[in-house]
Amino acid sequence: MFDKLKTFLEEVQKEMKKVSWPEREQLINSTFVVFVISALFTLFIYLADLAVSNIVNLLYVN
Repeated sequence: MFDKLKTFLEEVQKEMKKVSWPEREQLINSTFVVFVISALFTLFIYLADLAVSNIVNLLYVN
């Protein structure tokens, strides 16, 4: 059991050396893009929910 765990951890270490880590500027730009897209998607979902709520209220209240 411990041999398998040791082998696994050795393989993980080898694979982590192959990883291409982004530069600081690239990481900051990517993070900014994620925040902007998340904000736009949140706004879209909010507006869609508001529209559907208003339509449902118009149909069932009157």
